[in-house]
Formats: sequence, structure tokens, C-alpha cells
Amino acid sequence: MATAKDSAVIVRRTQRDDLPEVIAMIQELADFEKMPDGPQLTVDDLIRDGGFDGRQSGDGDGGAPVFHSFVLEATADADDPDGPANQEQLQTSMPGPASKPARPLTRKLIGYAICYYSYSTWQGKSLALEDIYIRPAYRGNGYGELFFRALAKHAKESRCSRVDFHVLNWNPATKFYRRMGALDLTEAESWHFYRLQKDAIDRLLADDRQ
Repeated sequence: MATAKDSAVIVRRTQRDDLPEVIAMIQELADFEKMPDGPQLTVDDLIRDGGFDGRQSGDGDGGAPVFHSFVLEATADADDPDGPANQEQLQTSMPGPASKPARPLTRKLIGYAICYYSYSTWQGKSLALEDIYIRPAYRGNGYGELFFRALAKHAKESRCSRVDFHVLNWNPATKFYRRMGALDLTEAESWHFYRLQKDAIDRLLADDRQ
């Protein structure tokens, strides 16, 4: 799923070696959302739950991984059109008898997305977008739209009827999502997002045993 905005930035599926950097970006997102103590995951959790260990994992019955992940990858200085990465790219595209062997381009992860399939009894298979994040230094370059469109393409190719996600009300990205065509269901249909936390689950089950 390598969707290129240009040759310097691509969207691709996450690989196992990417996971330590993905964990770092998960923490960056939590810090941005003012919930620094929120993330409890480890790299081993992502390896297990994402199926990166090479074994069938997921629902305990040999099913598919419980999430899918994508990364936004850029060459060094991709945000600088005159930077050394782009100069090097020009050099490697013009080989000649006198050309020196080009050193490999340095690439780095500048964003990630984690999603999973859900199901609507009205519309069928859906894609739930848990996280989408781009590092601050790379925002404002159109990479957010590149990333979001790539995820929408994945949803369509996976035969999903819709993409669901939630956004904090103070997050300035709400304007971006509206521009992408997203509908705020809390405003439009008065839906509220509820969650049963682990301690609430434990209490509920404890009450049931009494």
C-alpha cells in the first residue's frame, strides 16, 4: 500500500522493526492529548496483537490480528525541498560513467495509524480508526491528507462501508476531518461515545458473582 505524495514520502504497512518507533509516537500522541499516563502498551503487546510474531493471533480462536497498522515514512529532510535528501535523490536519478555509488537514502517514520475492523448491523463491515498521528515538524505539508486518503483507500479495498473515529472537541484537527467529509455524529445524530474501563468490568463481574 505504498501511496506516494512524492518520492520522499510514502504510506506503507507497519513492519515489526517499526514498532519501537510506533510506541514512541503513541506516547507523543498521548502527550498531545494531555493524557501522558494513558498508554499501557509495550512493543511485545503490539507484536502479539498485530500478528508480527508470525503466528495466528487475535480472538483466541486462530483469527486474524486484532489491529492493522500503517506508517508514514519520509526521507531525511523531506520537508525541505532544498535539503540534502532531495539533492541526493536528484543525484541518484542521473547515473553516468563518472558517477560515484550513491549511499542509501536515510528514511524515518513521521507518522502512524492503527485501525481495526468493526461491524455495523445497519451497514456491515466498518473500519475503526483508533489513532492517526503525524509528528508536529511535518504538519502543514499535505501529509495528513495523503495519510487519510490512503486509509480511506484501504477501507474501500477492504469492502468497508464507513470509517469511524473519535476526536477530542478541542483538537484543531476537527476542521481537517470536516474538510475530508467526516460527519460529527454527536452533533448530527446525538450519539455519545461510552466506554467500560477495566476496573468497571471487574466490578461488574464481581457483583455478578455475589
